[in-house]
Formats: sequence, C-alpha cells, structure tokens
Amino acid sequence: MTAPDAHPHATGEDGYLTIHGLRHHYVRWGDVANDPVVFLHGLMNNGRYWEHIAERFTDRYSVFAPDLRGHGESEHAPGGYLVWAFAMDLRGFVEEMDFESFDLVAHSIGSRVAMSYARDHSHRLNHLVLADMGPQMADQGARGIRRSTGDAQKTPGFTTEEEALAHFATLYPGKPREFLERQVGASLTLDEATGNLVFRFDPSIHQATGRGAIAEIPYLWESLEHIKCPTLVIRAEKSKVLSREIAEQMVQRLPNGRFIEIPEAGHQVPLHQPDAFSTAVREFLAE
Repeated sequence: MTAPDAHPHATGEDGYLTIHGLRHHYVRWGDVANDPVVFLHGLMNNGRYWEHIAERFTDRYSVFAPDLRGHGESEHAPGGYLVWAFAMDLRGFVEEMDFESFDLVAHSIGSRVAMSYARDHSHRLNHLVLADMGPQMADQGARGIRRSTGDAQKTPGFTTEEEALAHFATLYPGKPREFLERQVGASLTLDEATGNLVFRFDPSIHQATGRGAIAEIPYLWESLEHIKCPTLVIRAEKSKVLSREIAEQMVQRLPNGRFIEIPEAGHQVPLHQPDAFSTAVREFLAE
C-alpha cells in the first residue's frame, strides 16, 4: 500500500512554520485580507477537522487551523504536551502570522490551550469560544477520553484506504470523496512495519490527559478570571465531558462570559451539529 496523497485536490492553503524548534503545519481558508479567526482542534485530531466548519466562515473571515504539536503534520514533542507548551506554540503562531487582533475558536483540549493563551493575551482577542471543555472534565468524560486515547494507540489502523474513507464518511456524512480523501491524508500515515494506515498523532499525547492535566486544573480555573474579551462557553447537550455545572461555573468566573447549549449533540459538537455550531459561533463573532 502506498501512503495517500496528503492533500488531493486540496481546498485550503497549507503552511509550515518553525516554532520553538518544532515544525508546525496549518491550513488556511479564505481571503487573507479578511479578518483572521483561528480554530483549535481537540486531542487526536488535526487542523483539517475544521474544513466543513471553515467553509461556513470564508465569506467574512480568513480561517486558520493549526495542527497542535504532536498532531497531524506538526512535529512530535515527547515530554512536551502540557497545556502551557501548546499555549506557547499558539503565541508563536500568532506572532509569526503577525495578527494584531483575531478571534479564537477552540474545541475540547484546544479549549484548555485557549484558556491558557487567553490568560495573558486576551487583549489580542476580539472574541473567544470555548467548546465543550472546561478547566476540568466531568469524571465520566475524563475516564472516556483517557480510555479513547489508549484505545487509539492500540488500534492496528486501516488495512486499505477504502476502509479509512468509510471511517471518515461516518464522521462527515454526505461529504464527497475528495473531502474524505483530504481527511485521510491529514489524519493518517503509512506504518511501514504493518503496511496499515495509522493515525498520525504522537502516542505520548496521553500526557495531555494524565497527572499533568490534573495539576493544571487550578491554573486554568484561575486563568478564566484574567480573560477580559467576550467569551462564549458552548456545551453539547449530551456531553459527558463538560457538565452543565462546570459550564455555569466557567461563566461565573469569566469577566465577560456567556453560555449556550447545543441540542442533540455529544462532545464532538462540530461534527454532530455543524450548522447549529457554526450559527452560534458566527452570531457571537459578529457582536
């Protein structure tokens, strides 16, 4: 089996930067002259996760979606997956892109990164969106994410590209083959030992949900109090990761926070309800 083309018939422009000695990859959609909005993905995903959302924003925004360190085409950084390291990468990305101000939309672990970044840099943010992740996770969700990370490391991957395409078709129903091929190219790589297509992320990213993440909880709660920009906390109605209680506490701690719950969605709310998610974010960014 040959490795799939990373970006067949690609939509969006691929870019590469070196930040803190690591090579980082990002995707940009839309006119670069438009106002920038940065989307941060969650654990075990990559910037292409956002393609179906980005296409709903390019009429008004220049959309940037970096691969977090250890994900997608960004380099692995063994021992470097605590939230402050991700946040330092984001700061470096913003500096390299020379954003005077921008909007930041984050999901899952990306939301923890965004909280850490915004703690000291909310003066650069026009708006901040934190989707289905708080400073701490509901117990059931925390166990589920740790379990899914471990399971993903054990999976043999996909024996054929068609098998991989079928997997992504369940995540992005109704999308054309070309779109699914881009997801396969961005998310998977060829394992020379087995000949299978396996997920690109660094197995060491389990650190992001381990003891280090528990130690970060007080820091992230306190960080919320320093975030001055308008901040929207999005909870998925069926989420096992962000409880309503934690979401409400987040809004209380934020100087300028508000809350919305999206019906009929689980933790992967951008996948489960892309229209409702995009509408909520667009309306908030327009304020």
